[in-house]
Order: sequence, then C-alpha cells, then structure tokens
Amino acid sequence: MARQYEFRPAKAAQRMMIVDACRRLTAIAPLVKYQYVGFGGLEFIDFVEFHRGLGVPQMTSIERDTNMQHRLDFNKPYKSIRVLMGEARDQLPQVDWTQLSITWLDYTDVLTTDILRDVDFVVRSSQPGSIVIVTVNGATTKVPVPERLSNLRASLGSHVDDSLTEKDMAGWGPTKLERSVLQATAHAAGRQAHGLPFRQLFNFHYADDAKMLTWGGITTSSSLDRTIDSCRFEDLHFIRGDDDPFEINVPVLTEKEIAYLETELVGIPTPLPQIRGISSAEIKAFAQVYRWRVGSR
Repeated sequence: MARQYEFRPAKAAQRMMIVDACRRLTAIAPLVKYQYVGFGGLEFIDFVEFHRGLGVPQMTSIERDTNMQHRLDFNKPYKSIRVLMGEARDQLPQVDWTQLSITWLDYTDVLTTDILRDVDFVVRSSQPGSIVIVTVNGATTKVPVPERLSNLRASLGSHVDDSLTEKDMAGWGPTKLERSVLQATAHAAGRQAHGLPFRQLFNFHYADDAKMLTWGGITTSSSLDRTIDSCRFEDLHFIRGDDDPFEINVPVLTEKEIAYLETELVGIPTPLPQIRGISSAEIKAFAQVYRWRVGSR
C-alpha cells in the first residue's frame, strides 16, 4: 500500500526540519532555557515535537476559537502548557518575552497587515537568539492569476510594490511576494529593536493541499552575531537566507520502495538509485526529505 507518511506529509517533514535546525541553538544557550510559543490546535503536534526533540519545558499556545477551551484543556499533551484564548494580537503581549523563545505563528490565512503587526511585535519583543517562524497561505490556491495581485493589494496595501504586474503572479509568485514582505517587516523590526536586521533561515514552499509558505529566522544583535554564526545553520541543506525557496515534495511510495531507497541513499550516492516506474524527480524529492519523514526517527 502506498503512503504519504501522514495526512499532511510535507508539513510533517518541515516540522522535523525546523526542530533539527533548532538543535543548533545550543551554541547560544541550553535548550531548556528556551520557551515555545505557538498555535497548538486540538492535537498540539508542534508542541509534542518541540518538547520531545528539544526538551523545551515551557510552552504557550494561543487559540483563537474561545468555544474550544474545554477541549483544548483536555487534549493538552502536557499539563504545563499554558493556553491563552483569543486573537494572537491580543494574547501575544501576555507572553513573557524576557526568555529566549521559539515562536511559530502558524496561520492558515493569507498574509495580511494584521499578521504583519503580529510579526513586528514578536521580532521586537523576542530576545536576541530567539527563533521566529510564520506560516501563511501562499495566496495562489483556487485564485485565478488575474485576481491574485488585486487580492494581495487588498490584504497588504502599500506593502505591495506598484511595479508588480499580473506576470509576476504566475506559479508561486504571490508566495514569493509574501516572503519579501515578511522579511522586510522583520528586517526593520530587528534593526530598530536589537541593532541588527533579522536573519532569515527558513523559506519553505509546500502544498499538502493549498500552497503554503513557512518563513522564519533568528533575532540577533551585535554582541550575539558571531555566536549565531557558530551555530552553522547553513550546514543544513534546507536552510535558506534569501528568496530562493526550499520546496518540499513528498512522493507517494510503498513501504518496500521507501525501505529500498533509504538503504541506498545513505552517503548520498551519485547517481541517485532508481526504481522502475518511479521518476527520477520523485526519487530526488524523496532524497531531500527522507531523513525528516514521519517514522524515520
């Protein structure tokens, strides 16, 4: 039976990649010194991964749907998780930002000026050495190309450059615009609050269903910048510091095909292994993510 590792395989692989990158924060401080702030939802999947993978002890979940509070309290995987009910813009100020933080603002909406205000607040409030991640809808799924630019202008106003045209909206064009707007917002907030611009680490494109963008990086300062260099995030092949995205594609493979490819891929052989009936593009895509697929650890 073919499988895709779980219902949202690209999101799952991305989550494990981010956890892997955060392990390198030990050059800055012990991981137990960090807190995790996110949007847990009923399953709190990210919270489980960040606690198991990093040992982060203190966690805060912000939940928009106030009608779900009893179910959220019941489904918390750890009693210590603090749940704040309400919109992110109202609850983010309730977080203790004097601690080092890993914050994941995991929205399902397209990027808006309200989200940018949340990003600006978190970057300014976070201590240097903190991770800030944002996920937004890529603004392309089920939206005809001729409507994409006007939709983005309605959501982002003056953040959308007047020089952009409909041609810039083909493919992942709107998603690339969202990344540039997020980076510009964080860059300015970091420089004003901490003396140096925000350093981008993540620029993921993926599409389990809708096309999505996950962007993020680390707050820095003049006294910490060299220490962040020593984390050597760039040694991880999925780290992206510019507008070139890392696209996550998870091919549908059988258990036997997965087992064979994993056996052959250790050491990154050249050329890549082959299986008749599976394209080289699918095998290459699997090689990019197999270490971080669900069930690989």
